[in-house]
Amino acid sequence: MEMNFVKKNNNKFSVEGHSKGLLDIFVQVEANGETITSNDKVDYKFHYQKKSKERTTLISFQNQQVVKNIAVPPRSVAKNIIPIKKEDLVNVVDPLSSVDYLLFNQKNNLSCNKQIKVFDGSEVYLLSLSLLETKSKKIQSSKLSYQGSLSSCRLSYKTISGHEKKDEKKLNKMYVDIYFGKTNKDYIPYYLTNKSGLVTLKMFLRN
Repeated sequence: MEMNFVKKNNNKFSVEGHSKGLLDIFVQVEANGETITSNDKVDYKFHYQKKSKERTTLISFQNQQVVKNIAVPPRSVAKNIIPIKKEDLVNVVDPLSSVDYLLFNQKNNLSCNKQIKVFDGSEVYLLSLSLLETKSKKIQSSKLSYQGSLSSCRLSYKTISGHEKKDEKKLNKMYVDIYFGKTNKDYIPYYLTNKSGLVTLKMFLRN
């Protein structure tokens, strides 16, 4: 999977992604999204396509409260969903804003003591960062060559509402380990790992 994040003037954050390599043989996926911030208002748009299935999600936030949520085509309602309460949609952000805050807003001092509540159009959940360790490490891949001090932080997922009850245990076991290194004055995520079953997936930052 190849993903490209772009931040412009601190008020627009966007992503484009598509399946690549071996994954593209089995599952063809394309996705793009953007978050535009204007004063206290945030507009989020995300489009996802997998083979013949596709959906566009539009969410507007005012002072971190959901004021509009549209899906085209509309989502089907599954059984045994944990209902979303009104208070769940307060002090909440969109998925892209959470990525910007947790991964790309690490300045002079790295902070792995962060959490943020997210609404993606159908589910509300909490993302939390916690520090694992800091050590010198050498990374060598087709995308990246780096040697130096890296701090690993674990990004954990905790369900709140909108999910199916039967999926709660599996969802709450989800995590991504993020390795931050310092470039000039800022800390940036050099690579990410996620263990899914018996396979460890890695994503490297492109030079």
